[in-house]
Amino acid sequence: MGTQEIKITDADHPYAKENGVVWAEEAWERVKHAPEFVRPGIRKLMVQRCVKRGFKIVTSDFLTEIRNESMMLVSKRVKGFGFEELSMDAFDVAKEKMRESPRKVEVIGEIEDFLSMRTEKKDDIVEKFKSYMEVTPTSGVPWSKEAKEKMEKVPAFVLGMAKQTIEGRARERGDKMITPDIIDEVFTNIMPSSAKEAMGMEVTEEDLKQDEQINKDKDAPVEVSMKWEDDALDKVSRIPIPFIRNMAVKRIEQEVTKAGKDVVTMDLFEQYRFTF
Repeated sequence: MGTQEIKITDADHPYAKENGVVWAEEAWERVKHAPEFVRPGIRKLMVQRCVKRGFKIVTSDFLTEIRNESMMLVSKRVKGFGFEELSMDAFDVAKEKMRESPRKVEVIGEIEDFLSMRTEKKDDIVEKFKSYMEVTPTSGVPWSKEAKEKMEKVPAFVLGMAKQTIEGRARERGDKMITPDIIDEVFTNIMPSSAKEAMGMEVTEEDLKQDEQINKDKDAPVEVSMKWEDDALDKVSRIPIPFIRNMAVKRIEQEVTKAGKDVVTMDLFEQYRFTF
């Protein structure tokens, strides 16, 4: 996040100054449009997320990302309470669940009051929540709509491993939702240049050098630690990127061992390759 073309405001926010973070003027003004009772929490959260990511500026784009992430998490929690849509009944259940934390109950009540107001902004917020409720899983890391669309361009042979790597990186970064930003970071390190081109990503000299090494190593013997039937070994050998191929072998062998088997047959390969 660079400072170019970002107008910085001299915001009265001691917590930000303590942590070496400044606010972009647009982001600071946007927070002023939020209900008064949530503004302090938003400002503190944004600074915390900046520190965790190594950012020095709270930009409007980053504010949007964290807002969307927060709405996705609320949708996930509401689903966890047994509701498939955002309704006022969900708030009653949430209050009951949080009854041992008076402050949380108070905040839930304030949010409920805000959403019950007949305003155009409220209707927009409810519509956003509805869209998140439709795609939010009840478990696991939620993916933004933009992230899901980006993954549609990922080559099939790397899709499973890519999803696991991306979700792992999100947890390392402390992110609560998968966004295109995380996907770009991960793919920069694991994807061949042809795949990056297909996804509209920049191809660098380093990418081309990495491709040369992949081409040299792609015909190397597959490293296995247990017996594989020939057809299963042939199938896994077709994975073109060596380190991905080795990760697939390791994961499949782990699953086969858990199942109490000592040979990777074609049937077992087909069964467990999707876990990878």
